[in-house]
Amino acid sequence: MDVSIVIVNYKTPELLLACVKSIYRFVRGCSFEVIVVDNESQDNSKALLLENCPDVTWIDMGSNAGFGTANNKGILKGKGKYTLLLNSDTEFYEDALTKTLKYYQELELKEKVGLLGCQVMYPDRRLQPSCNYFWAGIREVIEEHPIGIKVFQKWLKVKKLRSIDKYERLNTNHQITWLGVPFALINSEVIKSNLFDSRFFMYSEDEELNYRLYKKGYKHYYFAETGVYHYNGASSNNNDLRQCQILFSKLLFIRISRGRLYFKLYRAILKSGYKWDLKFSQSENLKNRISELEKGIKVVESTMRTGNMLNMYSK
Repeated sequence: MDVSIVIVNYKTPELLLACVKSIYRFVRGCSFEVIVVDNESQDNSKALLLENCPDVTWIDMGSNAGFGTANNKGILKGKGKYTLLLNSDTEFYEDALTKTLKYYQELELKEKVGLLGCQVMYPDRRLQPSCNYFWAGIREVIEEHPIGIKVFQKWLKVKKLRSIDKYERLNTNHQITWLGVPFALINSEVIKSNLFDSRFFMYSEDEELNYRLYKKGYKHYYFAETGVYHYNGASSNNNDLRQCQILFSKLLFIRISRGRLYFKLYRAILKSGYKWDLKFSQSENLKNRISELEKGIKVVESTMRTGNMLNMYSK
């Protein structure tokens, strides 16, 4: 078998059905299997999908185990030579799988290939950036610091990392720093020996996986000659918890990928920036950011000690 398509589902029954139907409708140039891993959706996702697509392999996690852990279950179950990590809120409009697979195989002949993505777009064909060109880290927070803004932007005229135009190269094939995972193709041997870190519940687990593969010599790429539709953020509805989870997961990524000393410096600069901002604006939002950061530091260190999943949705 050529490709195992792994889809993690959480309370997106209609979108999941549309996604899987589009796979069977458009993929013709390679053999594949579809594996759906469900994070205890407690809805009609299973009945609806299997009634319409009985060939799908369905895996019940028995709880909301998080994005990375659920993906790991599907990855290990897969029998394909390659694995496609696909969001449940995506939809094929052509045979993107066969096209990206062919390009991946061409790249493999020349070097160690990690994750390969394709164009990701809204249903009205507007492109969504899934390519990233820098790792989260100290330079980023220095550039956001009030003192850093003055030194780097006003005096040294240095362009901020966050100012990189993520749309600029979405119509060209190119190597990227790391890839988001609405659609990510990878050799199964590579991903099975480099699974998602189970300490992440949601967010930053994709960056951590990309970073770990990068440190082992794998290169990540973007393929612009095909694409999929993406209904962004379909399974997230609590914005406050979402923002908290994003922050804490990012802190965990920094801690895991760069080590304790780097993490201490990172969090000190980030906290200093918040406090400088607070001097000029006594907003409750800034006070909340400092409080959340301090809480996040404690949670991350606890996660590092215990190895437990960092899941703010269960707090």
